[in-house]
Amino acid sequence: MSEPLSPGRATGLRARILALLAVPLLLVACVQVPASGPVEAGDEIAGAADSDADILQVPDGPSAGASQEEVLRGFLAAAAGAQNNYRIARSFLVDETATAWNPQASTLVRSREGTITRDDDDTLRYAAPIIAAVDAFGRYSSAEGGVQELEPFDFVEVDGEWRISALGDGILLSQQAFPGAFSQHTLHWFDPVFENLVPELRWFPSRSEVETSIVQALLDVPSPWLQGAVVSAVPEGAQLGLTTVEITDGVASVDLTDEVLGLTNDARQRLRQQLTASLRAVSGIASVQITVDQNPIAILGDPAAGPAVVPQVDARLLLRDEEEFGFAGGGGLEALPGISAAVIGLEADAVALSYDERLAAIRTPAGVSALREGSDEPVLIDARPGQIEPAIDGFGVIWSASTDAAASSPGALRVSLIDGSAQAVETGLGAGDRLVELAVARDDARVLLLLDGSTGPRLVVAAVIRDETTGLPLRLGPFETLPIVEGAPIDAAWVDPVRVAALVDADESAFVQLIEIGGRSRSLGRPSNAVQIVGGNNGVDGLRVLDSAGLVLEPRGSGWQPTGREAVFLGVQQ
Repeated sequence: MSEPLSPGRATGLRARILALLAVPLLLVACVQVPASGPVEAGDEIAGAADSDADILQVPDGPSAGASQEEVLRGFLAAAAGAQNNYRIARSFLVDETATAWNPQASTLVRSREGTITRDDDDTLRYAAPIIAAVDAFGRYSSAEGGVQELEPFDFVEVDGEWRISALGDGILLSQQAFPGAFSQHTLHWFDPVFENLVPELRWFPSRSEVETSIVQALLDVPSPWLQGAVVSAVPEGAQLGLTTVEITDGVASVDLTDEVLGLTNDARQRLRQQLTASLRAVSGIASVQITVDQNPIAILGDPAAGPAVVPQVDARLLLRDEEEFGFAGGGGLEALPGISAAVIGLEADAVALSYDERLAAIRTPAGVSALREGSDEPVLIDARPGQIEPAIDGFGVIWSASTDAAASSPGALRVSLIDGSAQAVETGLGAGDRLVELAVARDDARVLLLLDGSTGPRLVVAAVIRDETTGLPLRLGPFETLPIVEGAPIDAAWVDPVRVAALVDADESAFVQLIEIGGRSRSLGRPSNAVQIVGGNNGVDGLRVLDSAGLVLEPRGSGWQPTGREAVFLGVQQ
């Protein structure tokens, strides 16, 4: 595999080559001090679409003469307000417990009101069906909706009023309160050669110094499923020098310990890029300054330089109709030089196009072929029958898989170069899994797999572990399972860097599900007789669906409407 790859969009290593997590459950670590003074996994949390995170919700404090049960319910309701470090929720606790209690340890989300039971005169228990959890670093995971009992709540009487003297760390929220209490933010890591930013969705309390929570999460490690495919620009051992990130006149000052002083200027630039990309969506932040002992460190170079947070491709729809293949424009299809004619001549039924539009992976009745702009003939790189739609990554590597082979068999997933050389990718798939669709993220660090398993459809993402020298894929990391409705899997696509869409035949009609990687999911409706879905640049608005009659549909309102285009198939641009 020594032939050069097709040019990609990046430089550095690519240029040289081309030339949940187990989420801890809340309220399990009990704080004990002496007294002194069934919901479907993956469904969207109710109220999320209509919530306004900027509406300040101030919970009520304890009422005079409240019973133990009323104090407990009041405390659980007050935990939705993170203002002033959960000051109101702490007012339901005795002083020592209020100081020791750690609400940030984890969060559980319940689908409905729970039940209170009594252990003894001074101890209550609370149990509720749990549909989601968020850990201390903002990692969200869906739960099965089973009833979970929290750690017991002990009570003492202080000046004639009941207060909680012992409880577990963390908070419990209703699914209605969660969207207002938490907001989602995107952390960014680097690929191993610092050429692409790789996003990871996290959730933090909306009213509790979000910028500090983001930086603290970056000082930790990526989620386990991403490890091996991403790295951090944060030097080992670095911590916050101050307890909070200060924002002054739009500048976020991140004070770090002196490990950063040993970084080269390039490494300092990357650290600033990572912090800026991760903090840019926080209200009031326009730029980032790194300090040590509150003194700014020198960083030469343009602060705006660095990898794109959201890589863009041609915004036009790529498709084949009965006569042509190319990008759809106002006057028809714009052909791709050296590629479009071959697609028609080979009777292709699927095409993946590289970012620079110079390399195509073409599926034909003979298998998967590669064609580079300027080449005389396409190269057949995978002749196995039953090919799924091929994919291309930013290294110019073509991914192919055969449905005729068991997904767990050696070589079921193959990566190839334009010279025809190929190697197998270790997947870790089970014997009952059949690959339906594969899509590589534009950061080249993650891959989306749609599977037809023995127990139904599965949708997973995995890290792409590459050879450190060549950048070629060697294996996939552990699977991060995403929620998907029951039915027959049809297709899947990237919507944007943190969301994917799955097309499933559910209840005898096509169903589109939008899934956040590390978040919630929701329905995008039922496009009639849909057989393919592709993404573009503009999130949900950029999605297009092809139906069995050859009509191209787009999302509009709560449904799908014809665009006026017809196609034999829709192409995918990396």
